[in-house]
Amino acid sequence: MEIPKLKDYDPVIQTYIKDNRYTDDVEKSPLEYPPQKRQGIRYAIAQGPSQVVGKHTIKQAIDFNMKTMATACRLAKQHKAQLISFPELFLSGYDFGHLDGKSLAYDTAHWIKKNGYLDDHTSPIAKIAVQNQLTIICPLPYAGLDPQGNDGIFDVAMVFGRNGVKRGVSYKLHLWGKEERDWFSLPYFPESMDPRDNYQNKSNPFRTYLINGIAVGISLCYDAEFPEVARCLSLNGALLNVMPTAAPEMTNDNGTSYPDVSRNYIQANALTNHNFCSYGNRAQYEYRNGHSGDDAGYLYSGNSIICDPYGQDLIKPLGNQDALLIADCLIADYPATQPEDTHYLIGRRPELYHAITKRENVPFPFNASYDYPKKSRQEQSAISSDKIESHCDSR
Repeated sequence: MEIPKLKDYDPVIQTYIKDNRYTDDVEKSPLEYPPQKRQGIRYAIAQGPSQVVGKHTIKQAIDFNMKTMATACRLAKQHKAQLISFPELFLSGYDFGHLDGKSLAYDTAHWIKKNGYLDDHTSPIAKIAVQNQLTIICPLPYAGLDPQGNDGIFDVAMVFGRNGVKRGVSYKLHLWGKEERDWFSLPYFPESMDPRDNYQNKSNPFRTYLINGIAVGISLCYDAEFPEVARCLSLNGALLNVMPTAAPEMTNDNGTSYPDVSRNYIQANALTNHNFCSYGNRAQYEYRNGHSGDDAGYLYSGNSIICDPYGQDLIKPLGNQDALLIADCLIADYPATQPEDTHYLIGRRPELYHAITKRENVPFPFNASYDYPKKSRQEQSAISSDKIESHCDSR
C-alpha cells in the first residue's frame, strides 16, 4: 500500500473552554480569560505528526518536528492555553527501527544535546515557549545522567516554562518491549532522599511541576498502564496527570490486539485519584523516509484524550487525524462524590499493601511466583510458561 507523504501539521481544533471571566467586561470572549492561578489550567494536547530519523538526517527530522511544535503553540496561544504537551519522543519521532534503532537513538540524543535543545533560554523549544507564553512538555531522547548519576540514553519529557527556563526532566520509568529496552536505559533514583526534598525535587521519580499554581505530573506511555504510577503522582499532589504516548495499532503474535488505553486506563486513573488525566498520542503514520509503506513505520491510534476527575471524557479527537485539543481543567467543577471525610487518597491503608513492595517469592496467578531483582534489569524474563500451562491443563 502506498502511504502518502507526511504533511505539515494542520489540526482540527477542538475546545472545552469555560467562562472564567472575573470582571464585568462582558464584551470580551471567555476565550480571553483562562483559569486564574491555583484555579485550574487551560491545557492543550497536540495530536500530530513526527518525522522520525532514518533515511532523513537528524536535522531534517527535527526541523520538521519543530515546525509542527511552532504551529501547535501558535494556535494554542490564540486560545490562551497555559500548557501544551506533545506525544512521546515527539522531537525525534518514535520508531527508530529494528536494525539500527540503538545507534540512531544514541546519535539523535547526542545531536539534540550538542545543538542546544536542552539549554535554558537559548533552546529552540524555550524560545517557542517564551514567544507563545506557555509551558511546553516536549518528549525526546535524552543523553545525560539519571538521578542516581548513571550515564545513558533515556526516554524523557523535558519541561520548559513560559519564561524559557528548563523546569526539569521526567523519565520514562518502565520500558515497553524489546526494542525500547535496546534503544534506552532504565533510569535509577537514589534509594533515599533528604527529608527536606519536596515533591518537585529532581531525585523524586514521581516529581510534579507547579504550572499556573496547579501541580502537574508526567508519565510516559507504558507508565500510564501501571496504576502505581498515577497513584504516586497523585500522592505527590498532581491535580493533572499528563501522559504523552506513542501508541500504535498493534496485533500481537497470537492475534490479540493491544488494548486501547484511552478507553479504560485513563478514565480509571482519573477516577481513582480524583484528578484530571490525559493521554496524548500521534495520529496516522510517522515516516522514516516519507514515501512508501515499507518505511512508513507504525500506524498510530490517534486516541488522545483528557478525562475529568469523575472518570468522564472531557475532550477527545473526532478521529485519527491531526488535532489540537484544548480544555479548561477546573478543580472546583468536580467536588468530591464520596461522603464527607471520605477520599481514595486519605482512605488508603499503606500498612496492608505489602504485596506491592515485596520483592521475593511474590505470588502470581496460576500458581506462579516471581522474585524481583534489587535493581531492575534491562532485560525481562517472563513467568515460566510451563507453570502456567500445567496449571491450566490440570483445571
